[in-house]
Amino acid sequence: MMKLTLPKSLCLTLLATALTAHAAINLDRTRIVFPESDKASSLKVDNQSKALPYLALSWIEDENGRKEDAHFMALPPVQRIEAGSASQVRIVKQAATGQLPKDRESLFYFNLREIPPKSADAGDNRSVMQVAMQSRIKLFWRPKAIAKRPGELAEMHMEI
Repeated sequence: MMKLTLPKSLCLTLLATALTAHAAINLDRTRIVFPESDKASSLKVDNQSKALPYLALSWIEDENGRKEDAHFMALPPVQRIEAGSASQVRIVKQAATGQLPKDRESLFYFNLREIPPKSADAGDNRSVMQVAMQSRIKLFWRPKAIAKRPGELAEMHMEI
């Protein structure tokens, strides 16, 4: 009898590939930079499912992970996105942004959670596990005082 052995790296790669999950609801970016001069910022939200509509929940958290709407508000907080279509979420600044530091960026997090529709198999007395994926990206508040001016090479003067 011949014994087949695989390298550990190949086994880990195969295992990781088998356990990957793909979200149906996806954002169009990996971070948001919100300049002080803007009133709102919009994000495109895509439902990449070909057959199912999903609900999308959106909210803002502070740098400690606490839900907050004093500085920014995500609108709409809940929306239905049909299969294969796209929508937008607007992040609107609130009056409290005037109290944020003027000499540095402030960190917040934008969250988007997909909620899948009820499974058709649930009525057949079967156990069904559904997973709701959540995206969390950084939202940077950039005051006017630190905004880069046209033609300025600020990156050439950075210090560690």
